[in-house]
Order: sequence, then structure tokens, then C-alpha cells
Amino acid sequence: MTIALFTLYAVATAALALWSSRQTGSSSEFAVGSGKMNPWVAGIALGACLASSATFVIMPGFVYADGLPALIGFSLPLLAGLGVGLFALSFRFQEVGKRVNALTIPHWLGERYDSWALRRFFGALNILNLAYLVLVTVGAAYVMKTALGVEYRAAVLGIVTFVFGYTALGGATAHAWTNALQGAVMLVVATIIGLSGAHLLPEVATDLASTGLVDEGSVLFSTHAEVWLVPFLMGLALTTQPHLLSKALYVEDAAAVKKTLTIGIGAFAVYCVALLAGAYARLVLPEPVAQDQVVAAYLAVAFAAWPVVGAIVNVAILAAAMSTLDGLLVAISASVGNDLVPGERGLLASRLTLVGLAIGTAALALNPPGLVLIFGQLGVYGLVVASAGPLLVGLFRDGPLDARVAFTSAITALVLHFGLSLQIANPGVTGCIALTVAVPLAFLMAARAPAPATTGVTR
Repeated sequence: MTIALFTLYAVATAALALWSSRQTGSSSEFAVGSGKMNPWVAGIALGACLASSATFVIMPGFVYADGLPALIGFSLPLLAGLGVGLFALSFRFQEVGKRVNALTIPHWLGERYDSWALRRFFGALNILNLAYLVLVTVGAAYVMKTALGVEYRAAVLGIVTFVFGYTALGGATAHAWTNALQGAVMLVVATIIGLSGAHLLPEVATDLASTGLVDEGSVLFSTHAEVWLVPFLMGLALTTQPHLLSKALYVEDAAAVKKTLTIGIGAFAVYCVALLAGAYARLVLPEPVAQDQVVAAYLAVAFAAWPVVGAIVNVAILAAAMSTLDGLLVAISASVGNDLVPGERGLLASRLTLVGLAIGTAALALNPPGLVLIFGQLGVYGLVVASAGPLLVGLFRDGPLDARVAFTSAITALVLHFGLSLQIANPGVTGCIALTVAVPLAFLMAARAPAPATTGVTR
């Protein structure tokens, strides 16, 4: 049953990608589609990207290990940070982006700071997203291994080949439409997962209460600040990610942006219900399992008596993984095609980039680190802290800006984040420290720097 449903899903996704490829004839269409996408399509795509497969596959493992602190940290403060960030930034980002015809965040920054070098710098930094590509691929491969009986290495190679292939065909249009399909199914599945252990809720409440509000032995949630403040601040900062904020460029005007954001945040709130799988697993799994494999083990137990429902849930979780993968792939490859190799060769460069990313992702996923979420966060947060200062200054200060402000803020943030990670295990903490230094530094430098002459983009 699982194989049949997955085959049906794969055929539908491939058909959408082929249709999208006929709508994609330039690097701009590959990056943001027509710019007049339906807000419901863009909104569900946004929600699916916000949740990612990590919410369905990896994060419940931390709830299993850490209890209530992880359930709180991955939901309420993170949801609040994402909501505040998206509503605070998206309208202004779209306004400026439409004016300068920006297709990516590096493009947006290059135009705003009048610097071709800055545009290329941030285009190259997108390679840090490779860490999150590995995270998603590993989680999906574990689910495929359990659900379909596929050997782990074969699962990794199959996922990479399929997702990277259909994304190369259709770009943003394929990403949005396949995400709308995937995201809608994910809404149903999050509800099913929540209901699967509803009869255990009294015991779950007692068990979670016994863990307390912090877990001193946790990598991510050992203090109250790590449970509440760090997820909020990093959720706020994560909205500067290219595959999230760029959704503002998919739709036509401010009203469509508002509708897109409302739908996306609402969908993410429903997806957070899937975190309960980790809480249920604490009670029903007969023996301890590795964190990254908790969801696969729980689903095998929870739906043993309902194989059809179990098949639907497993396929939907694979869909969640693929929705995250293709969103990141569009953002990274579109940036190469528009920011590093612009012009007539841009579309070809975008598609060739996917080949390189596929090889890199597969190579790393075949030998994953112990806690893949930490690895993924380290890379993604590096990109987040580097872009936050330059982006916020560009959004909320008027007039010409000196590119040295952006370079100084970005490099300072990167040095702090990766330097501190040698001593601090939680990437969220190192990211927050980097943000508290780099963002004020960017605004201070922008206020004191003389306005540069506006003579066109510096090449």
C-alpha cells in the first residue's frame, strides 16, 4: 500500500514538474515564477517550507529525548518569531524587490547596496544551505527505509535523484505547485499523528510535566533562555532565509502577501501538532531508539493495526521532506543563475548547480553526523546571521547605503557564529550571540558612514 501511494504521489509530482517546465523559459521565471502566483498556492508552499520535514521527522526525536522543553521550544516561541519576522519584513521586501526587479535575496542586497561584489558574496554563501539539505535527506531516508523496506543508501540516492530532477525542470513554479500538493497532504497527516495518540494524552501530560521546563542535559534546551528566547530570536532571523522571504516575490501585491503569510503561518501551526509523535513515542516504544529514527519507529508501532493510514502518513512525511528540499534547491540554484552567472547562461547555470548539490548532498547524507539537526542548524544559522544585519539595514534605512556596512556585519557574524560553535554545542545560542553583535553593528555603521554616490551597481 505504501509503495502504491508513493508511486501515485511521485507520478503526480513529476507531472506537475513537467507542466511547470513549460512555464519556465528564463532564469527569472525559474527563481520566482510569474510574480502573480495564487496566494493560496504560495501560502501553502510557505507553510510547508516553514515546517519542513524536520518538524515531522527530526524534531519529534528531541521531544522524545528532552520532553516538554523541546515540545515548547519547537512550537510556541518559534511560531511567534516566524510570524513576527515574516509580517515585519515581507511587505517592505516585496516593495523594494518589485522596484528593482530582484529575483533573490543576494540580488536584492546587491541592488540595495549598489554592489555587484556584495551580490556575489551572498550568492556564494547560499552553499551553507547544503547542511540543511543533508538534514532533510537523512530524515526522509530513515522514513523510507522503515516504510518501504528500502536499504538506507538506496533511499538517499532515490530521494536525491527524484527531487533534484523535478526541481531542475520547473524551478519556482514546480516548487510552489508541488509544495501546495505536499502541504495540503501534510495538514491532514499532522492531524492524524495528533489523533493517533489522543487516548494517551492524560499519560502524556503527566510524563511531560515530570521532565520540567528545562532539561539540563539537553544540547538545545538546557536553560529557560534556550527554551523560549533562542527559538523566538532564531525564528525571527530565519525569515531572512531566501526560500522563505522570497515568497513575497511570488505574488503580485501587498494584499496577496498578507494572505500568503496568514495561510503560511496558519499551516505551520497545524504542522506543529506532529511534534506530539515524540511525546507519544516516550510511552509506546518498547525500547530506546536513536533520536533521528524516533518517528519512523513510532509510526511502525502506532499504525500497525491500520496499514492504510500508516501508508498515507509515511508518504505524506516523505512529501514534507521533498517540499523542503525543492524549496531550498530553488533558492540556492536560482541564486547561482541570477547572482553568480547572470545573463543568458543563468538558467543553464541554475540547473547545473542542482547536479553539484545532488552529488554533495548524497555524499554527506550517506555518512550522516550523530545529531543531524545540529549539523543542519549550524550551516543554516550561519547564512541567517550573515544576512540579517545587511537585510534589516537595507529594509529600514532610506537612501543609498555603503556596501562596506554589509560586508563588515556579515563577516563579523560568521566569525562569531562558527568560532563560538567550537565551544558552544547549541547553534541557536551561537547564532543569537552573533546577531546581537552584528545587527547593531550594521545599523551603527550605516548611521555613521557617508552616503555613497549612486552611479549604478558597482561591478
